[in-house]
Amino acid sequence: MLKKLQPLRNCALAVSATLMTMNLVQAQNLDKKVVTDKYMRNSVCMLMMEDASVPQKEILRDAFLNAELNNKYNNHNLKVRIMDPDQLQLTAQDEAAFNLACTTTDQYNELAKSGGPAPKQNFYNENMTQILRLIMAEMSQTVDTVIQLNAARMANKFIIEQGIAKQCVDKWFFDEQGQYSEALIEERGLLEASAAEIDIANASLAQHQKLLREKCDINELLGNTFVVVTRFSYKPKDGVIDDRLLPLEAAAQLDSSGQSAMGLKIAKMGIKASVGAGYYVTVDSYLFRLRWNEELTNEFYSLWNENGEFDREKYEASNLASLQFIGNERAWVRTKAGIFTDKSEEELIRLAAVDAVDEVLAKFERKYDQFKTKTPLYIREIEDKKGKMQRVYGARIGTRDGLTGGEVFEVLEKSIDTLENGTARINYKKKGELVVDKKHVWDNTFSTLKGGNVSTSENDMTILTGKDKNAYYEGQLLRMKTKK
Repeated sequence: MLKKLQPLRNCALAVSATLMTMNLVQAQNLDKKVVTDKYMRNSVCMLMMEDASVPQKEILRDAFLNAELNNKYNNHNLKVRIMDPDQLQLTAQDEAAFNLACTTTDQYNELAKSGGPAPKQNFYNENMTQILRLIMAEMSQTVDTVIQLNAARMANKFIIEQGIAKQCVDKWFFDEQGQYSEALIEERGLLEASAAEIDIANASLAQHQKLLREKCDINELLGNTFVVVTRFSYKPKDGVIDDRLLPLEAAAQLDSSGQSAMGLKIAKMGIKASVGAGYYVTVDSYLFRLRWNEELTNEFYSLWNENGEFDREKYEASNLASLQFIGNERAWVRTKAGIFTDKSEEELIRLAAVDAVDEVLAKFERKYDQFKTKTPLYIREIEDKKGKMQRVYGARIGTRDGLTGGEVFEVLEKSIDTLENGTARINYKKKGELVVDKKHVWDNTFSTLKGGNVSTSENDMTILTGKDKNAYYEGQLLRMKTKK
């Protein structure tokens, strides 16, 4: 007997004549594999750069510390959550360290061996540097301007001083009592192993290590560990407009041709039309990724002594942990105060803060391939108004993940390839593509209008369409395709 599903929460579905009833199709009847939410996904550590000059900073801090991370990511938060930029004074050494953080892992390893300096990084390009210098010469050097210019370097300095990279690695391998444990690795990675295999492996260190290597790719687990440093602001409409126009205005001053001035005039009209009245929570976020590869995995597995015990002292002396700077993004969310809601200003700020963080994470995923997540593919059958059953594809992601409709997802099939040395590596082979149905995007936003999370029912999801209704099966994964 097929179970009836509740209608999807997206308001467009309420008026859809084609989706009258939705039914869950038992996976064992239609598909090759049973879908599971336990799959390798990004593990994210969230840090906040607190600015004493920001209005409502206490509310923003509390909202950040108590926000529930989007469940498409593994929560990798540490005890350290807040950084104070006023306590950080940047030096030439910090700029050199940031240059090193911007290098690829291969470059980083070569520089570590040679001891040479990393190439200078124009994180803010020379034009932007010139623009900011011009602005700062004409007005007081505000905290906001200085932090905007140096925030990435400050974040990197804090990460190094606090040993955030090593703490991220520690979280993978040590429990809260500081004892070596593979519980997290097993929880997030050993998902293909049977209970019998795990029992056998638990009886032998060698068998356990062999099982880890065969059943999960530690390079992928640790290599998909990210740190996001976020700075909040709380500004009225005019402040948001000024932020967006600032580089354009400065560029117009530097351009004697007059073309930039004309572009600025057009941009002003567009931006003012797009920004509604009220106050906005804005976030500037900086994305870092834990460096991890086969070489580091091999080095990690060499940390056992002759008695088969993990050598903690050797581990502490090792240099396994570092973070690569990937890039930055900005997002802003209006609090919709006044006649639009009866919620208090404090509650609106809290909700907008969560929405803004979700939006900036979605921007990271769209912009950077390194941060693109995978999500399970679901199979559903719907009954149209004629009573005919139609097979469709779904995913438990939606507006909170930045979907608006029309996004293209690659369908991936996981395979485990055995290398020449006997170890295993996970690969994902593309089997086709699916497109998000614009009329059936699941509204799962933690929004200021709803006042909190929407239903977490397993029946809520976004519908995806493709040419062949029988080409894919549950157990495959979806990854957003980069727009070119």
